[in-house]
Amino acid sequence: MVGREARGLSLVELLAALVILSVLVSLAVPSFSQMLAEQRLRQAGSELRVSLATARSEAIKRNEGVSLIKQGADWSAGWCVEPSSMQACTGQSIQQFNIASDRITVKRNDALTGPAIDFNAWGRVTDCPQITLSTIASGTACTLCLVVTTDGRVESHAGSCPADCNAEGADMSWAGACS
Repeated sequence: MVGREARGLSLVELLAALVILSVLVSLAVPSFSQMLAEQRLRQAGSELRVSLATARSEAIKRNEGVSLIKQGADWSAGWCVEPSSMQACTGQSIQQFNIASDRITVKRNDALTGPAIDFNAWGRVTDCPQITLSTIASGTACTLCLVVTTDGRVESHAGSCPADCNAEGADMSWAGACS
């Protein structure tokens, strides 16, 4: 009988390939979890930016004050856009958002930490609201700060909030939130 060539992998070759694969996966997991954390911050930050822009444009359109109001005890539960005459979220909100992830903490950290961010009929705010969104990935804190300037524009800062309201920020800066 004529010998045939053996095809396939031996057990030793298969185990060596599995060891190499597991080492590569273990190296990729921390950066992948940071990418997921930045994506969660990006999603929540985008929703908050949309709500702030909606409140501002509704205030200008209606020629009356409009507020972004937190739902419940803190901002992490979500928020709604209501006329300034309302002090809480109602079933008839202009817009309402709930945070999809319980891994994100949202808090207001400026001098006026009240339940709402108020826009006047010109779309301006009287103070300089700062909202921090944070989460943790692989033991690293990921933080994004949204600042509403006095003229109503929203700027983002990766990391902590600036001390000055007029500090230059980016329109949509998410990179570096987990560094």
